[in-house]
Amino acid sequence: MSERSYIIRNPFLLHREGVLRSRGEKAREGNIRVAKTMAEFLRSSLGPMGMGKLMINKFGDTAVTRDGAVILDMMDVYHPVAKFLKEAAKSIESSVGDGTKTTIILVGELVKRAERLLQSRIQPGVIVSGYKRACEIALRCMKGLSKTFDISDLEIMRKIVRNMIGTRGIEGAVDHLTNLVTEAINIVIEFRGGKAIIDKDLVHIIKKPGKDILESELIRGVIIDKRLAHPMMPKRVVGARVAVLDMALKVDPFKHLQPYKREIHVYRNGLVKRFLEEEDEIEKNFVRRIVSTGANVVICRKRIGRVAKHEFAKAGVMAVERLLKDERIEPIIRATGAVRVANLQDLREEDLGHADLVEERKIGGDRMIVIEGGKASKVATILLRGDPHQADEVERAIKDAVVMVSNLVNEPAYVPGGGAIEEALSIFVRNESLKYSGKEQIAMQAFANSLEAIPVLLARNSGLDPTNIVTELRTKHVEGMHEYGIDVYSKGIVNTIEAGLIEPLVVKEQVLKTCTEVASAIIRIDDVIDRRYAKRHRGEIP
Repeated sequence: MSERSYIIRNPFLLHREGVLRSRGEKAREGNIRVAKTMAEFLRSSLGPMGMGKLMINKFGDTAVTRDGAVILDMMDVYHPVAKFLKEAAKSIESSVGDGTKTTIILVGELVKRAERLLQSRIQPGVIVSGYKRACEIALRCMKGLSKTFDISDLEIMRKIVRNMIGTRGIEGAVDHLTNLVTEAINIVIEFRGGKAIIDKDLVHIIKKPGKDILESELIRGVIIDKRLAHPMMPKRVVGARVAVLDMALKVDPFKHLQPYKREIHVYRNGLVKRFLEEEDEIEKNFVRRIVSTGANVVICRKRIGRVAKHEFAKAGVMAVERLLKDERIEPIIRATGAVRVANLQDLREEDLGHADLVEERKIGGDRMIVIEGGKASKVATILLRGDPHQADEVERAIKDAVVMVSNLVNEPAYVPGGGAIEEALSIFVRNESLKYSGKEQIAMQAFANSLEAIPVLLARNSGLDPTNIVTELRTKHVEGMHEYGIDVYSKGIVNTIEAGLIEPLVVKEQVLKTCTEVASAIIRIDDVIDRRYAKRHRGEIP
């Protein structure tokens, strides 16, 4: 076999043909321009009075949304910095549930002011150092201005959830949805060792088009998107005793019993009938065994045989089959307290779960099983109605609210909203910067000025004069009234704590940390190497 030959075209060429490279000031300017463009795109969507975006992806799917994470996710961005910002926004949403638009806007403000400092011959390292020091000061200040609360205080929880849902453009249904989310949280919250725990996976959302969004409802339990296994089964069972089976209630044909490939040869009349009767008897015994435990509702992960279905119907037992995925079985177990059984001989009365009501209902044209109530129930299901596009936006808002609250229980504290906390931090950082000398002080002041972009945008997007409003707001904060912010509904400066305009401390902390880290990373990039369009030559070393 002949030896492979290699072609080395230019031993002094670092990159192959087609590699795009941008260095120095040119690279930095390009990266900053992209970050500013991304921020500019989201500026008009900030706040309860912000504008929505009509997004259409490459598959033709459309979404009318004000959710920053969805907007960025549906943007087919090309530039690596844009992708970097997109991932940062997704990280914020998955970790704390809110703050994506604020993060990207603040990143844009930080790099815009950093660009001016770079043009003044201030080194990137000095700017980054000033930003990080300012961020540390702001975090300390924010902690001092925050107020702790008891996680069982549903009124505070309701205010936080309402402010979050109110930014998603769901006019007319904010209060109703806030109540649904708050009640759902109250159902799933658990206290272990004096510590509150919320498992966000225990709040389920089922969307069914039709009716109005105000007719959405909360069910303490589970909705199964299945109909009854047999039409003659009872449609409603009160005081249900639920058996959850991880097995099939039928006899498998020989052709399915791998690897035992066998054939049956019938050599006498009557054997076929006897064989089929024996199969039927096996399924009847399955049903007798289950009914003997007192079960009147059966949830089967696999198939139920024809005879078994008929016997269940005769016995007045409700049965549901083919819930193949664990994600569909686990909520039922959590809602009823049932024990999953894989062998019918192991089924005992103690393994049965309990529910106040199991009922087949017609919802949005489909028949579904509703499992409601029960002493052990720690599962909540929100049934969303209304227009499909609006239901998608509401679903995202509810999921983000649940994620936010699940993080809030770890650090039950809130800060004033309406741009109040940003204005307070801006003044505090600006005052603290005077303790430092040189160019680092200038960078810290640039950080402080960037924070004021949030109250400016809130005022502008709500139709107020940003210059007058922010001047009035700054005066209040200079006088030490740090709880004052912008109320976009009453169109003025109010005490945001008294007005119920509050936000979780954990969200604001994460936003501040992320925007500082992302902006610092962008500022320090001085070389961009893009290999996406690099050319390969035949025989070239890979």
